[in-house]
Amino acid sequence: MKHTIVIKIGGMASQQLSQGFIKQIKHWRKEGKQLVIVHGGGFAIDKLMKDQKVAVEKIDGLRVTRKETMALVEHGLFEIVGPSITTSLNNAGCDSVQIKSNLGRILEADYLDQEKYGYVGQVKKVRTQYLEHILAEGLIPVLASMASHQGQLLNVNADYVATAIAIALKAERLILMTDVPGVKEEGAILPNLNTAQVEEKIQSGIITGGMIPKIQGASQTVQAGVRTVLIGDNLSKGTLISLA
Repeated sequence: MKHTIVIKIGGMASQQLSQGFIKQIKHWRKEGKQLVIVHGGGFAIDKLMKDQKVAVEKIDGLRVTRKETMALVEHGLFEIVGPSITTSLNNAGCDSVQIKSNLGRILEADYLDQEKYGYVGQVKKVRTQYLEHILAEGLIPVLASMASHQGQLLNVNADYVATAIAIALKAERLILMTDVPGVKEEGAILPNLNTAQVEEKIQSGIITGGMIPKIQGASQTVQAGVRTVLIGDNLSKGTLISLA
């Protein structure tokens, strides 16, 4: 959809929306942009698990989610982070709606590796009809990073959810907000990277660690038809990935 922007918010941004974030959302709304927000909420889930004296376990950067901890994940995303985001947006005059019971109508998942990760999924299918209905009503849908497998919700990496939605909607831009300002080279943020440069920067050791799958995913997203992907700690500046 030509005027659609999908925004994934994680890290500090998902704890409290900044005034700059709200201002940019308002600006885009005035321009007639349709916005979709996907959020994680690791900070809230970690606190709930700590309070319940449940150990946090991660493999390959993914939270291992046992059946008994899935309730804490759902509570953190649906009852703490999601309401905080929608309340902030609504209070600022940006009409939004949290998607809860209808999440399974939009996102379908398969287990990533149930034996290894537990109730962790990967997006299998995005049904855009319900999302498009909400967008047509002039609302901003706010979705937690989960998807449904035969009626069972699975915990899914928020980057992957946002990416799948952006591709399905043929969005003009995907924004992956994180706690880092973008890809750095010699201490400076690279404002632009095209898909041909991505592997070169990985091979030369400029893109490292957890940024590798994020940048590779961004490159694949652009190749799948999303015009640009922005990675940074705000909505307007960072590293912009585009086709070569």
